[in-house]
Amino acid sequence: MKTLLELRFHCLSLSFSLMLSTAFAFAQTSKPNTIPSLLLGQGDQLPLVKAGLAAGNPHLVAALKEIVKNANFALEQPVVNVVDEGALPPSGDPHDYYSYSPYWWPNPEDPNGPYIWRDGEINPDRNTSDISRIEAMVNRVTSLVPAWYFTGDERYAESAVKQLRAWFLNPATKMNPNVKFGQKRRGHNYNSPSGVLEAWRMRWVIDCAILLESFPGWTEENANALRSWFSQFATWMVESPTGIEESMQPNNHGSWYNAQLILYALYGENFDLARKQLDDMPARIFSQVFIDGRQPQELIRTRSLDYSMYNARALITVARLGRHLDYDLFAYRSLEGRSIRLAVDYMTPFIFGEKEWPIMQIRPHSNESAAELYWNAAKGFQDIEYANLLRKLPESPLPSSMVQLLDPMREGW
Repeated sequence: MKTLLELRFHCLSLSFSLMLSTAFAFAQTSKPNTIPSLLLGQGDQLPLVKAGLAAGNPHLVAALKEIVKNANFALEQPVVNVVDEGALPPSGDPHDYYSYSPYWWPNPEDPNGPYIWRDGEINPDRNTSDISRIEAMVNRVTSLVPAWYFTGDERYAESAVKQLRAWFLNPATKMNPNVKFGQKRRGHNYNSPSGVLEAWRMRWVIDCAILLESFPGWTEENANALRSWFSQFATWMVESPTGIEESMQPNNHGSWYNAQLILYALYGENFDLARKQLDDMPARIFSQVFIDGRQPQELIRTRSLDYSMYNARALITVARLGRHLDYDLFAYRSLEGRSIRLAVDYMTPFIFGEKEWPIMQIRPHSNESAAELYWNAAKGFQDIEYANLLRKLPESPLPSSMVQLLDPMREGW
């Protein structure tokens, strides 16, 4: 005789199976010529993902199940915005994004004085700022939209539309298109350019919004307004003192600045701005990768291997975005051999413990970060060897379910 818990689990399994059947029917009846042009993901792969779901591909089915679980949770959560909670930024305008710098802590010798830097140690108090709200917004959108796209359940899309409008479009609650007060160092009269890096959390919101363009509830006016918002953000990045300072950073901050600006410019259809960034990338790769593959600007950090992976991921992201404008940064190689591939290959024996990392790393490196590195390298370089390395990682970690569905690995890899 089944226990109550077993019966509940059985009912949930039947419910998910019914939902998948509905999703496959939705996929088969949706318009054939509406393949979205994703920027970070791979729009041309989405029909194959739907076919894989219909065929019961276990990895895709598991990813969708996780997405639906997260989306159902999101349906029960309130829509978030940048205005309702938290301390006012120095501008006094609640529409300005305001967050605290992660590595800055109270000074034990002067508790009421300016905060001091402790690299690699995140102060949990920063979660009381707008960082927690932007993450909640992103989590809601990036679970709700794929759940709708792959199941056809319009409740998810309707909730995602409400969230996007609240954060980006509604005059009463929208965020101003800047992060001037991002990663504020408490006690310091200084607008840290590091706040620009924090905005990267919004990256998958763009592809989700592109997916929503086939949903009637996300109007053309909404879509144009969101593209305009990100175009304004890109303009702020290139014109503001904060953005200009971040663009000049010689390490991962500068690389992720490039990635963001190119993404936002592409989405906002400012292609000249995107090309200008891409034109400058060979110089950045040359300056950031030594002839043996080390990334010297990341080696001064307390988690130098993690930061080396982080910067390499940024360079790969930029190179993948460049393909939208027919740039091939994956093929770039200086006369001495400096390249993105060299940086990735240099780290590999250290990631797998075949060699001991010779520089400071205050805790074991992140296998999740390594997985994202090889996931993107496999698709960027179109090289199965990086997919094989991904599978060799301990416990074979994978990127988020959303990434697995919107930016899938090539079939057979």
